[in-house]
Order: sequence, then C-alpha cells, then structure tokens
Amino acid sequence: ESEKPLGTEIALVTEQVADAYARAIAAGAVSIKGPVEKPWGQTVAYVRCPDGILVEICSPMSSGTSE
Repeated sequence: ESEKPLGTEIALVTEQVADAYARAIAAGAVSIKGPVEKPWGQTVAYVRCPDGILVEICSPMSSGTSE
C-alpha cells in the first residue's frame, strides 16, 4: 500500500459528489479532502484508493451558457 499517489489521478464527474464521496470512504478509500464548493460553483472532493490512486470526485463544470 502506497502512502503517496503513484502519479495517477482520475476524475469522476457526478451530480451527487457527497454521496459518491461517502460511498468511496465506505468502500475503503482514504479521505484527502471532503466535498467543497469552489468559487465557480463546482463541488469537488478527493480520496485515495487503497492502491494509491488519487481520485477527484467532482460535479460537472458549467458551460457558462444558458440553454
């Protein structure tokens, strides 16, 4: 088990960041940073998988245009 990320980061995009974060922790991931809303409106959280991979869980980025 690595104490540091192994040079790999993946990002998973979901509308339900807090739920995905909680499921990841329950499945054995280690919390790096809990869900936080960024100034631009995106919610992000970070966990580390048991194998050392850093995972960003984030909400979709706004396109800045209204539909």
